[in-house]
Amino acid sequence: MKIKAFLALTIFFLGSAKLVYGGAATTVYGLYYTGVNDSYGLLTTGTDSHWTVSYAQVNGTGSTSSAYTGASYVVDSSYIDGGWVKNSASSRWITAPGASTAATGGTVNIGGDYLPGNGTTGTNSGYYVYRLAFTITGAGGNGSAVSNNVSISLTIAADDQYSVYVNPSSAPTVDNAGVISTGGTAASGSGTSAWNNTAAITLQNYGGAAKNADFKIGTNYLYVVVANTNSQTGTNGSSALNPGGLLVYQIGAAAIVGGTPVPEVGTWLPVVAALGVFGWRRVRRRTESSV
Repeated sequence: MKIKAFLALTIFFLGSAKLVYGGAATTVYGLYYTGVNDSYGLLTTGTDSHWTVSYAQVNGTGSTSSAYTGASYVVDSSYIDGGWVKNSASSRWITAPGASTAATGGTVNIGGDYLPGNGTTGTNSGYYVYRLAFTITGAGGNGSAVSNNVSISLTIAADDQYSVYVNPSSAPTVDNAGVISTGGTAASGSGTSAWNNTAAITLQNYGGAAKNADFKIGTNYLYVVVANTNSQTGTNGSSALNPGGLLVYQIGAAAIVGGTPVPEVGTWLPVVAALGVFGWRRVRRRTESSV
C-alpha cells in the first residue's frame, strides 16, 4: 500500500508540474492608449470601451456600482485641467463615470472631470481603479506563465497619484485607510503629483531586482489605481469635487519580446510629438493643504 501511495503521489506531482511550465510569448496586442476607439482613432467625446473603471472607493465607501464604475469617459477639451500635461498626439485624458462639469456638481458623464476625492484617507478620499485587458500569444496553454523576456513601456499621467499592477492575485480594492489590496501582488510602479508626468515606466518579467511584472499566455490585466487627492497627503475635511483623470501613452517600442520590438500597427507606436493638440479653458491652482 505504501508503494502504491508513493507511486500515486509521484504521478500526481509529475502531472501537476505541467501546470507551472511556461510558454514562449510571440505577440502582444490590445495595448490601447487612453481615449482611442477600436481602430486606434482619437476620441474627443463619449466613452472609452477599452479602459474600464472596475472599482471606486468614494467618500470612504468602496463599490463596483454603476455610479462611478464602467467604461471610462473621455475628458472634453473644454474641461482639460490647466495643470495637466496636454493630450498627446495619439491619446486623450479619460475619467471615471460620474464625473461632473463643475465643482458644485453640474452635469455628469458628458466629458467633465470633477470627481469626489480629497486626501488619501478618510471619508472624503477618492480612489478609481482603471483596468485594461490585453493579450499575449505564444506557446503553452492559456494561463501559463510567459517563459521568455517580455517588457512593455508606458507613460502615465494621473490626477493626483497612481499605482500600477499587472495580473494581481485579486482585482485591486482600497479601504478607508487608503490601503490597496491586491491579494499580495506588489505594485509595478507608482507616481505622486502625477498630473504632468512625462516619464515612462517599464513593466518586465526579467532582470532580477528589475523584474516587476508577471505575464501569461492569453488575457492579461493592467490595473492603474488613481487616487484623486486634491494634492493632499493625508485626511481632509473638504468634500468638494475636484478634477481627476488618467492619461496613458507611450514613447518608443511599446512591447519587446525576446529582444525584438513588436509594436502594433496604429497603436503603441513611437510618438515623435507627444505634446498635445488641445488648449485648456481654466488654470488650476494646486497648493499643499495642511492635514
